[in-house]
Amino acid sequence: MMYHQFNMEDFLNDEFFIKWVKSPDEETDHFWLKWIAEHPEKVQLIQQAKEIILMVDYKEKYFLSNKAYTDLYENIIKDTKTKESSKVNAVKWRTWHKVAAILLVLFSSVYCFKYSLEWGKDISLSEEEMIIKCNPAGQKSSFRLPDGTVVYLHGNSKLSYPPFFSDDVRKVKMEGEAYFEVKQDLDKPFIVDLGKDQIRVTGTAFNICSHKGFVSLALVEGSVTYAPENGTFEKLVPNQMLTKVPTGKVTKKQFDPLEVCGWKDKYLIFKDDSFAMMVAKLERWYGVTISAHLKLESDWSYSGTYHDKSLEYVLDGIGIASQFAYEIEGKNVTIYNPNQP
Repeated sequence: MMYHQFNMEDFLNDEFFIKWVKSPDEETDHFWLKWIAEHPEKVQLIQQAKEIILMVDYKEKYFLSNKAYTDLYENIIKDTKTKESSKVNAVKWRTWHKVAAILLVLFSSVYCFKYSLEWGKDISLSEEEMIIKCNPAGQKSSFRLPDGTVVYLHGNSKLSYPPFFSDDVRKVKMEGEAYFEVKQDLDKPFIVDLGKDQIRVTGTAFNICSHKGFVSLALVEGSVTYAPENGTFEKLVPNQMLTKVPTGKVTKKQFDPLEVCGWKDKYLIFKDDSFAMMVAKLERWYGVTISAHLKLESDWSYSGTYHDKSLEYVLDGIGIASQFAYEIEGKNVTIYNPNQP
């Protein structure tokens, strides 16, 4: 049977589809995103099947009593009429029986989760129940959240989110830097929790960086609201960036999308960066430790754009412009003046 002929039961039993929902990779993403684009009439069915598969994961964590299990099953099939045995009716019965079993697992998961964690509210999950994506320096990744939102996670960054979102809100926790392409849902706001502050959106694309009290929020499209722990809510318009320093001061300005968001497309950009800023970017980008033994002018700065280049290539470019040399030993880099003793 071809995928365009699949119904709900078929998708819930297809191993390749289940693999994409639970553990998407380049192969499954390539196939299913292309297939959905070619079959827009199946989008709603696909989304429902994904939600069921994600919720069924809880069946190993929460259990019904025997009586509750029996009551649920009887409620599902109580209206089924007993008919004389025939080939046609037997086929219909087997199909309905499978559907009832699938629905039973789904309803059991929902029932237990509601009982244990107040289903439908902005629930708080323990660290063990959250899905955690964590990138060390030198590593970047991209993935989809349960609602279809796409996240690009930078190095030295962490994102935590539940296996599925509640009926009222989509909430994630973030440390570091990430770029979000949020799927629009006017009835279910998307919230990025930064610890003390929050970013609230419904459907938009933006870059957020949060580190040691410093926050920068750059809006590419849509709208976002910055909600500080103590202070006035700030709403941004496209191509506007908000910056908050540790003292609490907030400023807004226009920004260059490539400079701020280009990292997700492998663009490493320096723009009048001081030596310390340049070193910090290189360490985070390549996951190295840099030590410097050189003399620089007090007003030294560097500007340059590199797309998907190696550390050696970038250091060669900076070294030629600034007349310094370097040595690399494993994850350690030493920068020095070539003429120093």
